Amino acid sequence: MAQLNIDKSLIKFGQTVVKVDPAYYRPTEVDLLIGDPTKANTKLGWIPKYDLQMLVTDMVQSDLHLMRKEEYLKQGGFETLNYFE
Repeated sequence: MAQLNIDKSLIKFGQTVVKVDPAYYRPTEVDLLIGDPTKANTKLGWIPKYDLQMLVTDMVQSDLHLMRKEEYLKQGGFETLNYFE
């Protein structure tokens, strides 16, 4: 990710630098999301390739691979960024 070099003397304390249009806010937050693939199956003939157990296994394996890679880089003297915080 590229960093911008900004002359901080141009920004005054309390000055609005970035503003978000309220039209882009979510109207409500959903407490529970439950997917139902029935329509995709009946209308499109879509059949999922993964069941829940396979999905969780794949996600955990991916996280472990990332952790091993970051540890390897750190041992080699490289700094890694934590994208998950």
